[in-house]
Amino acid sequence: MSNKTVLKLSAMVLSLGLVTGCASTDRVKQLEADMEKVQQTSDAALAAANEAKSAAGAADSRASAAMDAATAAQNAADDCSERCNRMMEKAMAK
Repeated sequence: MSNKTVLKLSAMVLSLGLVTGCASTDRVKQLEADMEKVQQTSDAALAAANEAKSAAGAADSRASAAMDAATAAQNAADDCSERCNRMMEKAMAK
């Protein structure tokens, strides 16, 4: 091969390398931007999950308090019913 041919071939390879390098750099920048978007979405999802967990904990606490109140009301109603039955038995016995 002559020096001219080698020089032309080297110039073409160098040009192709530069274009490929630029395309790779742009691709890397695009991937970094995509990764940033994914990270932001992930952070938002984690925040939403933590908020939902907190709300579920508060709802569970309120449900437990409501159950305690219902149990107390049922006990009071049972006591009242028992007293009424005893009063009725006394009245019927007279």
